[in-house]
Amino acid sequence: MGLAIAIFIVVINLVLQRIIIALVDWIGEDTHSQQLETITNLVFLAQFFNTGLLMLLINANMTEHEPTFITSVLAQDYYDYVPMWYSDVGYQILQTMIINAIKPPIMVALTGWAIPALKRYLDRSMTMDEYKTKKTSMTAYKALYSGADYKV
Repeated sequence: MGLAIAIFIVVINLVLQRIIIALVDWIGEDTHSQQLETITNLVFLAQFFNTGLLMLLINANMTEHEPTFITSVLAQDYYDYVPMWYSDVGYQILQTMIINAIKPPIMVALTGWAIPALKRYLDRSMTMDEYKTKKTSMTAYKALYSGADYKV
């Protein structure tokens, strides 16, 4: 169950990241640097809230607080940081943070090297001949072999 929660949070973080990038692209900024800064700050805030604060709030026992219609939903086992909290909730938080820490290098490797290499291999009709291509224009050929812009 803990691994499922960690993977769910990572998937939500990926979705939030894509939505934030699309919104900042749509809104636009004056410079490319400002756009990357805005994307980085907003993705950090969304992932911080989703990974850290939301996980703590979901696992808190809020039955002693108002309003009662919300706190009845949040009636968990732990009133405070007891030893069992660390083995249950703390482990889920740590597991999610580890996955979030190794996800960026893996995504860079996939989107920056593996997927473009596969597209080039398919363009060459699955041969190793680097001079063979299905592209009919130099623009399409350059677009395939140069790669896309990297955002976050």
